[in-house]
Amino acid sequence: MYLFETMRVEAGDIPRNIYHTKRIANSAEQLNFQFNKKEWDNYLDNICQQPTEGLWRLKVMLGQDGTLTHQIVKLPDKQQFSARFECIDAQFPDWQYTNKTSEREHVTHDHETDTVLYYDTNGKILEFDIGNVVVEESGNWYTPPFENDFLKGCMRQALLDEGKLQLRSYQLDELNEKLKRGRAQIFLINSLREVADIQINL
Repeated sequence: MYLFETMRVEAGDIPRNIYHTKRIANSAEQLNFQFNKKEWDNYLDNICQQPTEGLWRLKVMLGQDGTLTHQIVKLPDKQQFSARFECIDAQFPDWQYTNKTSEREHVTHDHETDTVLYYDTNGKILEFDIGNVVVEESGNWYTPPFENDFLKGCMRQALLDEGKLQLRSYQLDELNEKLKRGRAQIFLINSLREVADIQINL
């Protein structure tokens, strides 16, 4: 198993670098991985010093012994994602839902749609398999509160800190009805894509 962060590299810079660093450091402490912040910072700096014009997808992986490896590829231009609702598989340990690790079975799906918007057995809307959810109502942006039940994204936290996002719980039936009536719109947010349009199958 390894921990990882998937980051946006834009003109040699990693937006929300502080958030990514804090998240992986917290996960490393919780899951007993070796993590050296100075080595992490230097590793990212070295990557960003390479010629990286345009937008790139950077995945940095942390092994349990502190070893760092990475993959970097051009970020494909995709502005809209198809999605559907699905009940999340609740059989896995809590840490798997709240940390970004290579153990991703809980968000594995058949890719009939680009992404899946998960809800729990009580009907609470949780997250997409590749990011957090934003519900727009009357010009306001809302996202579900964290109750140790999903991965807190870096883009989500940045928008909360900037006051652009508010916490609000949504039930599946309620959100479904609002979407059908055109009272709400949903977006996918993550640090890689930032904000993406969602076409959801109702």
